[in-house]
Amino acid sequence: MRGSRRVRLGTVFVAMQVLLLGAFLTLPRVWRAGWDTGAWWGSVGWTLVAVGVVLAVAAGVALGRHLTPFPEPRSSSSLVTSGPYRFARHPIYGGVLLAALGWTLASGSLAVATLTGVALVFFDAKRRYEERVLHERFEGYGTYREATRVFVPFVL
Repeated sequence: MRGSRRVRLGTVFVAMQVLLLGAFLTLPRVWRAGWDTGAWWGSVGWTLVAVGVVLAVAAGVALGRHLTPFPEPRSSSSLVTSGPYRFARHPIYGGVLLAALGWTLASGSLAVATLTGVALVFFDAKRRYEERVLHERFEGYGTYREATRVFVPFVL
């Protein structure tokens, strides 16, 4: 029962992630309210987008064959503590959040700002669930957790 509940909850998280991505791709085109960003905010925003994408890609590469969209690790997985995972437990989520924050600043869109807030709440909930699973699955996860940041190396 417990294993099947996890599979269902993991599927719900992935489905919500797909819906959130769809909202990021469509809502800003429908809801155009926003503010003037100016050149400075736009530059900062696009820089954060680039840093976020690089962080997420580097974290995906570090996971290699262990990469999965589900919050439960693959049965053959081991705990990855190299690359960005040396400093943060969820750098892919952190990269996505940095990119979303950057897009918010660059676009000046209230829709993107709202979705960025929703993404923060969503990824925090997903990582809390994932951390419970990882703590049960991998001995030493608690020590690793204490030694690392949550989303972004050296920051958050």
